[in-house]
Amino acid sequence: MKALVLAWLFFLNIGIIIAFWWTASGSQPLASSGEELNAIGRVTALVGTYLVLVQLLLLARVPWLEEAFGMERLLVFHRWNAYASLGLISAHAAFQTAGYASINGLGFMDQLGDFIAHYDGLLGAVIALALLIAVTVVSVAVVRRLLAYQTWYFIHLYVYLAVALAFAHQLATGVDFISSSAFQAYWWALYAVVVGGLLYFRLLQPLLRFRRHRFRVERIEREATGAVSIYISGRDLRAFTFQPGQFAIWRFLDGRWWWEAHPFTLSTVPSDRRLRLTVKASGDFSSRIASLRRGTAVLVEGPFGRFTADATTASKVLLIAGGIGVTPLRALAEQLAHEGRDVCLLYRCHRDEDVAFRKELDTLTRKYGIRIEYLLSDRPLRGRVGSEWLLPTHLAVLVPDLAEREVYLCGPEGMIKYVKETLDALGVQDARIHTEVFVF
Repeated sequence: MKALVLAWLFFLNIGIIIAFWWTASGSQPLASSGEELNAIGRVTALVGTYLVLVQLLLLARVPWLEEAFGMERLLVFHRWNAYASLGLISAHAAFQTAGYASINGLGFMDQLGDFIAHYDGLLGAVIALALLIAVTVVSVAVVRRLLAYQTWYFIHLYVYLAVALAFAHQLATGVDFISSSAFQAYWWALYAVVVGGLLYFRLLQPLLRFRRHRFRVERIEREATGAVSIYISGRDLRAFTFQPGQFAIWRFLDGRWWWEAHPFTLSTVPSDRRLRLTVKASGDFSSRIASLRRGTAVLVEGPFGRFTADATTASKVLLIAGGIGVTPLRALAEQLAHEGRDVCLLYRCHRDEDVAFRKELDTLTRKYGIRIEYLLSDRPLRGRVGSEWLLPTHLAVLVPDLAEREVYLCGPEGMIKYVKETLDALGVQDARIHTEVFVF
């Protein structure tokens, strides 16, 4: 219900924007092809800018948005909304330049030069468009994989500058705004909501949470090859609501990485004494995280995610982990077993040295009877290496009661896709599959 209301609100705002445009200038008679091009340019600018504001609202990490749609759906929407907003704003620039060029009898490039030289805010608008193009390009999966997280994150900060420049341009030269004080007020209100959301959820709320809980790095312990666990202490942690399987955005205020925020899940059931997150070295930050100093203050945004025990009502559950994707599943396994569910965990790794939480998982087996199978590349299980067990015919043998189980998957994106295809081939319905993909 909440998702439906938010979807209607999204499209309602587009309708309101188009209605304001129609009242201000869209309904006026058009005497030439140049004016027709300008009319299209105005409406594409308005809707495109609105979609950029929606992008910023998604960056605010508003909890009720994530609760309504889930993080994976929001990420998909975020990607396609970025393409749509950039396409509309690019169309605005092209149509407006072509329209004015036709009216003034100039060439396209001459008109663009005239804009920059004689129109208030146009140079800033050109810079804003260039910044949006750059951010969108680095967000494409192929390009993103070539960048360090820090570079990717820093480039995305330019979105805020682009929006500020675009806002100044609209108020200075926008025909629809100049002729309608009501439209100006509405536009200011949209920006106020977005900026307010960013300031509260990204800045004020983490600060207030730190003031209450005083999160700090207590110690760091090695778990497996390239993986370490960070223990976070604090006060009144019982009041910090965090379900196994969820993740948070962690910012370590140690003077080197204070401006970076990284998503990590908890790797054990939360307690009133400490929290634990486990990280595998896969980038510049995670490779150096073991050098964090004891006592480092930590800001926390979240928790987020619907990858929790609440997602299932089944009495039998299958957990499939790939590499460090075992992090949320280790905590989920304990909670689900504690609730009396039949839990089977398949843990896929390359080598035995890569297995994290071996002792803890063995303890869960003794305490709750959890079935755990280690699917390793360097050590066969019943005559087969780990990857072979994820084929449809072999998985059906390894987990003969698969049809009775709901499935949780967590690991690299490629593995998630591969296993989902296997489950589909075995007749497992999408509604019974819950996923968490490890990507930035």
